[in-house]
Amino acid sequence: MIQWWIFNDQYLVALLAYIVVAISLNLEAGYTGIPNFGKHLFVYAGAFAAQGIGVRLAAWIYEKAAPQQAAEALDHLNKILPQAGWESIVQAAADPTANRIVVNQYLRPFLLEHAAIQAGLLVLVLVLAALIGMLFGLIASYAALRLKEDYLAILLLSFAELMVMVIFYQSSSLSGGNQGLWAITFTKEPLTFALIGSAVLAAATFLYAERLVNSPMGRAMRAVRDDEVAAGVFGRDIASIRLRVILVASALAAFAGFFTIEATPSTVSISYNRVVWTFLPWAMIILGGMANNKGAVLGALVFFVGKRLIEYYSEALANLLHVSTDIVGYLPNILIGILILLVLFVRPQGILPEEPSKTADFDKIIEEVTAEEGG
Repeated sequence: MIQWWIFNDQYLVALLAYIVVAISLNLEAGYTGIPNFGKHLFVYAGAFAAQGIGVRLAAWIYEKAAPQQAAEALDHLNKILPQAGWESIVQAAADPTANRIVVNQYLRPFLLEHAAIQAGLLVLVLVLAALIGMLFGLIASYAALRLKEDYLAILLLSFAELMVMVIFYQSSSLSGGNQGLWAITFTKEPLTFALIGSAVLAAATFLYAERLVNSPMGRAMRAVRDDEVAAGVFGRDIASIRLRVILVASALAAFAGFFTIEATPSTVSISYNRVVWTFLPWAMIILGGMANNKGAVLGALVFFVGKRLIEYYSEALANLLHVSTDIVGYLPNILIGILILLVLFVRPQGILPEEPSKTADFDKIIEEVTAEEGG
């Protein structure tokens, strides 16, 4: 495990995931004016693809590709817990009481021995992560086309809370309920894989977002945000623009969620709650600068590093402030709230204000047209 001062691999994966989520949220809220306060659901969509679906797919493949081994594994599990009465390894893999044994003792070694199956399953799970995130985004877009900002923000937050806190957290057969499930990992060093994958994703997301916002689509997004009536009058398809932005941002957030669960394979759905994966990304883009991708990255760095420093030096801060370490544990969120208020009052545009879209080089266009006419 690499140790970068007080940041190990898991913290770096989380930081890179926050950068991706902050940029995706900035595309929605900063550039298009969609106040997505249910972002944590879309991040969890990627985690669920590896945790809730990936495990079942791996168990099904294990049964088909190695039926004898799967039968022996199932027999062993039924001897350990005879009252469970599992009829297939897929059923056992989805049960929180046997999930860890199935994943770590049977499925993971099987996948490591079969590189082709492993690679195919990885691609399939990534595709499923994007599709599940986009499905939730499609549902959200139905409301985004019909509600104004305030009502839309409340509805998206309520929808995400219903899915994460009620449906996923209360359903043991779906995602392990309040016990959670172990997710499928795809390499011998899943933490290194998650670190490299999340780094590539963060770089690709930033480059894609920069290219998008400086394209005609990016200018249309700003037009919808600033005045959708005027944008509609000039022929912009408001519904199509919002839908495409939500689908892309949802898929990016799901990819980020996939790599976070690869770094920490065992988790419950409420780990992806509104504070961690919605309010913090909002704070990041407010601090860094709305409608500025560089600002989203900067805001993620400032918030995450600052939060980690407070956590690391909590004991020293407790002694300095003469309070218990339990109280210091709430200090990051308190300081975040204070900082957001200061930013909103003193510099509402954030550290890096919005930049205008890059337009075409008219001198170059004139030269090209002149050359064509002369030819």
